[in-house]
Amino acid sequence: MNAPKQDPLLLAGKTLTLLIQGAMAVAAAVIVLIIPAILFIKDQMNAEVIAEVGPDALAMPILPLMLLLACVLVVVALVFLFFGKLRGIIDTVAAGDPFVPENADRLAAMAWLQVAIYAAKFAAQRAAVGMADWVDQFREVTMDTSFDIDVIPVLLVIVLFILARVFRHGAAMRDDLEGTV
Repeated sequence: MNAPKQDPLLLAGKTLTLLIQGAMAVAAAVIVLIIPAILFIKDQMNAEVIAEVGPDALAMPILPLMLLLACVLVVVALVFLFFGKLRGIIDTVAAGDPFVPENADRLAAMAWLQVAIYAAKFAAQRAAVGMADWVDQFREVTMDTSFDIDVIPVLLVIVLFILARVFRHGAAMRDDLEGTV
């Protein structure tokens, strides 16, 4: 079963994965530069907040902010890896041989990456809660610190694990068939 070499869907998928990985690399670089910059100018930023809000202004919560940025950096790195795995699958489909054990491993890894992304997003939201009072002093509307469980990532993880099993079983069946012919 050979896939066409110029399949537009595969080309679009590969292009999209490369663009997303490029965006994640840029985002990671920006975050890595922002973290030390904030630490370097935090006193100046606090002075500007006092000038804008008044003497009762709250100091910038550095620890929650650094935790939030670290969590975002972890999510960005995990998304980069996720789309790298997807690109590997796209390459095997383009080559006409998707039912290989490596794709089952890639799908299982993608599922675990989604679990890690969800956990890091939860940690980022908890860190944002630590910044809520500081953010709220700049505006009249308070920051929403509620947490809703999103079922879509959970379903995605389940589907990826099931697909990993399907691909593993398909690869084993193909190997058995090739052994009998």
